[in-house]
Amino acid sequence: MQNVPLDLRRKISAALPGVNVLLPDEQQLPLQAAPVDEQRRPAIGAGERGLGAYLASRPLGYVQIEWPRPITGEEYWTPVAAVATTSTAAATLAHQIREAVAGAPGDVSWYVLQQPPALTPLPGRAVMSRAVYAIELLHGELPPT
Repeated sequence: MQNVPLDLRRKISAALPGVNVLLPDEQQLPLQAAPVDEQRRPAIGAGERGLGAYLASRPLGYVQIEWPRPITGEEYWTPVAAVATTSTAAATLAHQIREAVAGAPGDVSWYVLQQPPALTPLPGRAVMSRAVYAIELLHGELPPT
C-alpha cells in the first residue's frame, strides 16, 4: 500500500510548497528533533527538543500521512494529520490538505473525505487536526489520473 501514501504526499506537496509532508515511516522525526551546534551535532542544553523544536523551524506546521487501512477488498481509509502550533493554524492546514486531496466540496475525486478533521491538543504547543480519506483501488493500484 506504499502507493497511496506516496500519491497523497505528491498531491499535498504540490499544493502546499514549503510544508513538510511526512510519510508513515517518518512519524518519529518530529519527536526526535533537537537543536544542533555549528557542526550539526545535537546541542546539549540548547533549548527545546522534540515536537516543539520541530514546529519552531516549521512555522506553517507539517503534514503526517499514516498507513492506509483496508476496509473492504479494494477500499482503504488513510488518516492524514495537520500539525501546527495553534488550533487555527492546524484547522487551516487541514482545510488546505482537503482541497489538495479531495478538491472543494462537491468536486469529484478519487479520494473522499470519510471522517472530517478533528482537533486534538498535543504535548507542548502543538495541535493536530486529523482527517480520514477513503480511496477505492482498482486491482490493488491507484486509479489512473
